[in-house]
Amino acid sequence: FVACVLVLVAGGCSPAKTAPSKATLRPIVLPDLSRMEKPVQEQMREAYATLTKKIDAGGTPPADLAEAYGEMGNLLMAAEYLDAAEPCYLNAQTLAPGERRWPYYLGHVYRTKGEPAKAAQAFGRALEIAPADVATLVWLGQVSLDRGRPETADQLYGRAIAVQPQSVAALAGQGRAALASREYARAA
Repeated sequence: FVACVLVLVAGGCSPAKTAPSKATLRPIVLPDLSRMEKPVQEQMREAYATLTKKIDAGGTPPADLAEAYGEMGNLLMAAEYLDAAEPCYLNAQTLAPGERRWPYYLGHVYRTKGEPAKAAQAFGRALEIAPADVATLVWLGQVSLDRGRPETADQLYGRAIAVQPQSVAALAGQGRAALASREYARAA
């Protein structure tokens, strides 16, 4: 026992990773779907039933459960139920912390809700996972502009252009950042 503890303290081995417990995941509540078309209601209910089944099964691999939470979040976000989509993406991110999609989509939820600081944090997390992802760089640049940080936006757009020189979104964004910095010639 003492030898094992010494090995752990010295960093010789790491404890086994365990999946997050049910207690650490946020509850998912299906919103009122009565205003939706019947086929969309059915699609939502089917996705929710699939998610619930995977949650209740107990042995679902974290990656599969993350995918189910994420898919439910995608449907909710597409239907503009942003408050209901948020915990889906947070749970997916908890279960699959190395997957860029979940913080990226969460950034869009926050951006759409008018919460630029949270959007920047979520897009920043996605960028940590995939530093050369042009879409994430562009959206984080936009959020930086929205927050009155044109220098940061300019750097992000520049990184996106370095990866994808013909990115219209990145080029236009860099022009907006230059305009916000009153660098009119460069903006043009």
